[in-house]
Amino acid sequence: MKFNIRSLAAFSMICFLTLFVGCGSGGGGSSTGGSGGTGTLALSLTDAPSQDFEAVYVTIERVEVHLGGNENNPNNWQEIPKPDSGVSPFVKKTFNLMDLRNGILEELGMTELPAGHYTQMRLFIGTEPDNVEHPFANYVIESGTTHELKVPSGYKTGIKLVKGFTVGENQLTELIIDFDATKSVVRRGNSGKDYILKPTIKVLGTEVLTYFIEGTVVDDDSGKGLIGVPVTAQVSEPAGLGDYPSGYDVLVKNTSITDGNGKYRLLVGPGTYNVVAYKDTYDFDFRCGVDTAAIAVSGETVELILRDIVTGVTDYGYVGGNVIATEDGTISFRAPDPECGIIEVTSKPIVIDIVEPPAPQVLSYTQMLPVSGGSYYEVVASSGVTTEVVSGVTVESATTTFVNFDLVD
Repeated sequence: MKFNIRSLAAFSMICFLTLFVGCGSGGGGSSTGGSGGTGTLALSLTDAPSQDFEAVYVTIERVEVHLGGNENNPNNWQEIPKPDSGVSPFVKKTFNLMDLRNGILEELGMTELPAGHYTQMRLFIGTEPDNVEHPFANYVIESGTTHELKVPSGYKTGIKLVKGFTVGENQLTELIIDFDATKSVVRRGNSGKDYILKPTIKVLGTEVLTYFIEGTVVDDDSGKGLIGVPVTAQVSEPAGLGDYPSGYDVLVKNTSITDGNGKYRLLVGPGTYNVVAYKDTYDFDFRCGVDTAAIAVSGETVELILRDIVTGVTDYGYVGGNVIATEDGTISFRAPDPECGIIEVTSKPIVIDIVEPPAPQVLSYTQMLPVSGGSYYEVVASSGVTTEVVSGVTVESATTTFVNFDLVD
């Protein structure tokens, strides 16, 4: 695994989401420490790649930072960059998030701000594209067909994201907005006809070093790189007592998709990660305990090898069933490992239709998985604040193991 340690001094990346970085003390204001000094904030955007879409276009109107006080007062918000700052103003632009995969950054803006701690920012999604070449301001292309991406009315006042940051006096503070297209663009309900934006994003700050985990996913038989394989960087952490039969929860920190040569790149912060690759019709492979500091020094890359399991029908089966839910969520398929703790092999979204008043809906799911042999899987369904965990799930060849979930309180 090659962790090219880089302090990502980048500038911006397109953001399509939930930007919320408010200001520090006393109910969401900013704390400048009384120094009267200023620093510079730079924003950039990247995308956790999606294998579901050929393109995801989003139009960004502007970005604003909260200067303190009542957030309903427009005078307490400053546009980035400030219109009279002498810096070229941010011009509305329609971005293709798929161009920002595997660590590519897109400039969003920079501005001078009073030094201090901030906790709030907001991003405005446009309703008109930046030019006539685009059929909509926000849309996706799937299997060659264009679908308008509908933005819920609640985001008209700006998309918010909770993430504190500090602007140091006479210093440059860089924030990288990492947008997950796979989780943020959802098909509504069983019909799947409406494409909705449900922002899922995390903010990386360059106050700490940022690393790239790089490598290749290859076919076990041919030795050639595999295209379109999801690769994740995960952390397995002890869960609350009794929450998970395995005793561990899994946090997926970033996702990549292999390119035409089977190569991938994961953007992560410092730490130790489990790197996992899985693709339907193949077995999964993983590497435990990838230490960013050690890899940065050695320059090692992480190669993962997947075995085709469809050629041998006895090597795969299915987990399927129904989920009762009133909110969107996720079903995670996990495998215990003595060294890693537990890894997430793959996951599926839970997407419900919006109805008023909210009512329970029954959704079906099916997931192909390698046979578990003498081992087992742990299947975790989460929706809103409700989580259900089923342990000891075995997968038998060419059959379906049924696991149902009721996520309604």
